Amino acid sequence: THKGLLPDVDVYVDSPLSINATNIMRLHTECFNKEFKKYMKEDNDPFGFDRLQYVRSKEKSKALNSDFRPMIIISASGMMEAGRVKHHIANNIENHRTTILGVGYCAPSTLGHRILKGDKEVSIFGVKYRVKAEIRTIDSYSAHADYNEMLKFLECQDKTQIKGIFLVHGEEETQKNFKRTLRLNGYSKIRIPAKKEVIEI
Repeated sequence: THKGLLPDVDVYVDSPLSINATNIMRLHTECFNKEFKKYMKEDNDPFGFDRLQYVRSKEKSKALNSDFRPMIIISASGMMEAGRVKHHIANNIENHRTTILGVGYCAPSTLGHRILKGDKEVSIFGVKYRVKAEIRTIDSYSAHADYNEMLKFLECQDKTQIKGIFLVHGEEETQKNFKRTLRLNGYSKIRIPAKKEVIEI
């Protein structure tokens, strides 16, 4: 917005968790890369700008749904399954002037996946909604580590001392592929626990 490339529109961050995480980041400038530290010399508040508002209260969040001025609402997605984002989607998905922008992975069983794959009708809170909003995606914002990043993390471990590796996140086929990748890289004792399985360590 500092370059004047965006229209004069209010931007709301409506996610208490995101707000808390942002405040933690503000306290730890030692974690920033060189480019960001350089930018901080030009902008003393790199986490804010004139039209940006952080929404904490439920009342303010609900009020956004009856404000019909143009705005951008940034909300943690949780695959669009829970929290404030779900209410915003329910209130805006039938509006053809709305854009819903998904920026992270959504598992096949989730509301986010159904919306992003192009379903013309979705159920939210037990109510059927027709998808009239424009649906867009950006895939590069996932916070999950990829295969190479996880392998790099494991490299600092002595393979002979690792008592076990449990793969508990991601889809089953992805877990199986990663298990094969780990074995090819010399790791053993890799388990994919079953749902509700109890493992004593």
